[in-house]
Amino acid sequence: MRLERGATGFRDRGEAELPRTDPAAFRGACWEAARRAGGTVGGPGGAGAAGFLSATIRCGAREHVVLCHPHLRLVAFADAPVVPGGPVPVFTDPPGWSEAFEVLGFGCLTADELGTPVSEADLGALSRAEHAQIRHWRPDTVGELLFNSWD
Repeated sequence: MRLERGATGFRDRGEAELPRTDPAAFRGACWEAARRAGGTVGGPGGAGAAGFLSATIRCGAREHVVLCHPHLRLVAFADAPVVPGGPVPVFTDPPGWSEAFEVLGFGCLTADELGTPVSEADLGALSRAEHAQIRHWRPDTVGELLFNSWD
């Protein structure tokens, strides 16, 4: 799996700004996905989780936590909200209605992709600052690297 510049959320001083995922586009994609699933959109899936955007989509008794990368148009699904300062949640495969995100330009990551060891990922596009953050925080998986709350 190849990770693109901005995957960690850090950049080198003097380097161009990282792209930003538009929160309104993410919210709109959540509403479209909920409509397709016959569900509703709830509040943030992890209050205070500043490293990424999050929401919940409720379908009947089931609640899906959706995480959105702040710089890359990538979404992941988790089995529980992120607790600020806590461990990365257990990632789940995208539900059937997740194609709504893809139609609107977001990539949906699978549990296997997110569980890929960082040592097996292609980090060639990342900046020196990103490599330094990886060495410092030592994420085990691609999911921990992409959906982090590093400061």
